[in-house]
Amino acid sequence: MSSGSFTAACLLAVSATAATFPLPELRIEPTAGGSIFYVRNPSPQPLTAYLIELVNYPGSSYSLWQDDVASEAIPPGGQRRTQVANMTVGAVPDYVKMQAALYADGSSAGIAEKVTQLIERRRAILATERELIGRLEKAQSSGADKATVIGELRQWAASLQPAGKGNRVSQAAVNQAAGRGLVSDAASRLDTTSIEETLNGLRASERALAASKPSL
Repeated sequence: MSSGSFTAACLLAVSATAATFPLPELRIEPTAGGSIFYVRNPSPQPLTAYLIELVNYPGSSYSLWQDDVASEAIPPGGQRRTQVANMTVGAVPDYVKMQAALYADGSSAGIAEKVTQLIERRRAILATERELIGRLEKAQSSGADKATVIGELRQWAASLQPAGKGNRVSQAAVNQAAGRGLVSDAASRLDTTSIEETLNGLRASERALAASKPSL
């Protein structure tokens, strides 16, 4: 199947489920040195992922990608408080929109194209986790020095920097940013834990992602 056909198939599947539940409720407050997002889940299913964006605000852009399928999802009726350093979103809350959401049973809400981006970003995270696991298992079996492994992971993360400004909202850029964050986090975790402990965390996350809905 061509990439165009695959994307079209994804959008058709998303369109069939996008209106199953309402979008999460979003409230924003300005705070010293940043802004606070309050996200409430009004659905009967745990909220596993969502996208918040600054929309049509002249001269600025902002997006918050949140995916908790491998950690603590927001339960039905629950609320999460997230503080960010960006001050613009707190100053112009009318321009900040909840764009898409994924729920634990595979249902979705929001703009179909944005829902597809959430799913494809999750797929890219799963692929990166599997590569991370493979690299760390190889390092562990060869008895590689932990400092060397950390340095290699940091080099890998640096290689995932986008070339030029580009289109920061393209699927490729979104996936690359997610992968860069994941590899950087793994390098930081290795600073304070063993390779085995880091592997255990990655394996648990990989299992959760592989079992998530909609299927990857």
